[in-house]
Amino acid sequence: MAKADTKNYVLGRGKLYFDPFAPGTRNKTGERYLGNTTEFNMTVESESLDHFDSDQGVRTKDDSVILELTRTASLTTDNISEENAALFVLGDVSEVTQDATPVTGESLGTPMSDRYYQLGASESNPQGVRGVTSVTVTLDPNGTSSSAVEGTDYELDAELGRLYFIDGGAIDGQTEVSVDYTPDANTRRRVTTSAAASVEGALRFVAFNAKGKQKDVYIPYVTLQPTGDWALKGDDWQNMAFSVEVGELPGMAAIYIDGRPAA
Repeated sequence: MAKADTKNYVLGRGKLYFDPFAPGTRNKTGERYLGNTTEFNMTVESESLDHFDSDQGVRTKDDSVILELTRTASLTTDNISEENAALFVLGDVSEVTQDATPVTGESLGTPMSDRYYQLGASESNPQGVRGVTSVTVTLDPNGTSSSAVEGTDYELDAELGRLYFIDGGAIDGQTEVSVDYTPDANTRRRVTTSAAASVEGALRFVAFNAKGKQKDVYIPYVTLQPTGDWALKGDDWQNMAFSVEVGELPGMAAIYIDGRPAA
């Protein structure tokens, strides 16, 4: 008989993998490494109904039964990838392709001075274009057309495709303005929100403890929900936190914790 393990002191480390179910199913789609996770915690809470013998003297508890058992977990990652951002805002990741097709006469209406304007913004592409060349800003295109002067009338952020109309320049809020430009041919990744309230899947923790025996955890069915703040601006590393509800699939345990094979 093996000797009891009485001094397995553990300094925990490990990697987390999330396997999202295909929409509307419990079909796994493949485990994705979440990146560096600064925390992974498991919590088990129970609620019991106690029974007391009240026949004589001091009332004493003589029985108890567990009515409810709740298993949850929480995790925090500082890997701010598009996929993790999509998990946090409950959305999807897509690829945006921008063509180098010249744009002629994009109307900015009657813009105001000391304001910023995004080129290429539309309902289908509200973020507008990224990367522009050959920019020409035309004043009163339907009347006595004249070109605005960069550095005097406007400033251009070519990388972000944004215009700033300088206070005191030719743009005074009373003049129609149009812009010609050529977008760069490029692609970028975009995260957009969806109507989902949570994400279901399986969660795997592979231990790489700095001290102590390795114990790997597999949870076949979890519901992942974002929690807390994503501090987009601050003096510390950004991180995202998630709460995890542990469920059960038919014929399977809620949680599996495996040790490693003995040498």
